[in-house]
Amino acid sequence: MQKFIALVAVLALTAFIGFADAAKKEAKVAKESEAKKVLNDKCPLSGRDVNASKTSDYKVEFCCNNCKGKFDKAPGKFIAKAAKGEKGKCIFSGRDAKASTTLTVGFCCGGCKGKFDKDPAKFIAKVKPAEKES
Repeated sequence: MQKFIALVAVLALTAFIGFADAAKKEAKVAKESEAKKVLNDKCPLSGRDVNASKTSDYKVEFCCNNCKGKFDKAPGKFIAKAAKGEKGKCIFSGRDAKASTTLTVGFCCGGCKGKFDKDPAKFIAKVKPAEKES
């Protein structure tokens, strides 16, 4: 009987530790996601929900802070323009870049993230910003 009680206690402790580890991992992913605000809630390649731990950054450049502000207010409106932008040039004026913003794009899985990372300009226009909650 004592062995049975000891076995139950060990199993209960093991389960508790497992749940605690899972909770820590979940909290870490949530914290990372909070620190890096993901632009989209659907994967631009598959259309599935974004996994907050699968993200890539995409840099968009501007000639001035006015152009940057215009983009930051409504990135979804200008993502197609960002896809056609030339590196080191403002996506609006074509002048040399002096300001930039970084978009954090979310993906459903490592496969989609990998495809994006190989050729981000090819896929950035497919990113649809998450609709803001009211």
